Amino acid sequence: MKLKTFIAMGLLSMFGLGSCNAQQKDNTAKKELHYTMNESAPKNYYLLTMSSNGCNFRILINDIPIWDFWDEGAYSGSYPINHFIMKSGTQKLKVELYPAYTHEDLGINSEEPLYIEIKKRLDSQTLDDYVAVLTNPIPKVKKGIPYYEYECTFDAEVPYNISILDECIRLDSISNIEEMAVQKYNELKSMYERKDFSSFKEEFFIRNKRIGLSNYYKDGECDREMEDQINTMKKLYEHVAPIQDYEIKFYGDKKLILLYSKIDCTYAFRLDDGGDDIWPLPFFLGMRKGSDKLEIVF
Repeated sequence: MKLKTFIAMGLLSMFGLGSCNAQQKDNTAKKELHYTMNESAPKNYYLLTMSSNGCNFRILINDIPIWDFWDEGAYSGSYPINHFIMKSGTQKLKVELYPAYTHEDLGINSEEPLYIEIKKRLDSQTLDDYVAVLTNPIPKVKKGIPYYEYECTFDAEVPYNISILDECIRLDSISNIEEMAVQKYNELKSMYERKDFSSFKEEFFIRNKRIGLSNYYKDGECDREMEDQINTMKKLYEHVAPIQDYEIKFYGDKKLILLYSKIDCTYAFRLDDGGDDIWPLPFFLGMRKGSDKLEIVF
């Protein structure tokens, strides 16, 4: 199986937030993100660092996947995680370990397959000021096993309280939820391919507003990132891949739904013109209380 190259750009990973300054109301927005902001609380940034050896892996925070690695070899990198922290307090961390791609017969090929660390710093500080919050909690594993998972918690302090998941219902008991999810994916595909980028961006307003708010974006920063990434998308891709060969997954205590590609273990919604590169777009669908429709809520 030949894996295509994935394109990932920036924290938003595609579009701007419309307006993402930290205000209590946005009367011009068709969609709303409800939150509170304590201006006197510290504006902490949280960062996850990872280094793998002999495994593929998925990391979840508060039952939402934040980083996957499905490839040969090892991985080392960092990723900001504020936008998966909805409020101050205890946060849940889960790690899933799998055999490395093309070496599945060996199982997890190390007793210490993944090192992780969560660090924090204040908004006013530099990258050199990060301090550890959680350091390598994963115990040694038995070499050669096909799967291993580990769960723990860590504490976080942020100035915001975002209530989007509290406003959503569980989806796993809805009998036609898969049909509804595929229909929504195809609606988004149609918007993009007919070049209705204004409507397409509006669908992601709540998701992107959350990212900007939790990462303390400044006025105008989101709009600039939006312009850059939309222009890049237009230049590179005219089409979205067919919504097929997917696996349905529930996250966020069953309040979020995501379609994973069975082909390459990444998002089923991807820009793809049939070449060697694809651009997977990460988002989660949810249903608010009192509604009967799925929308991008995370």
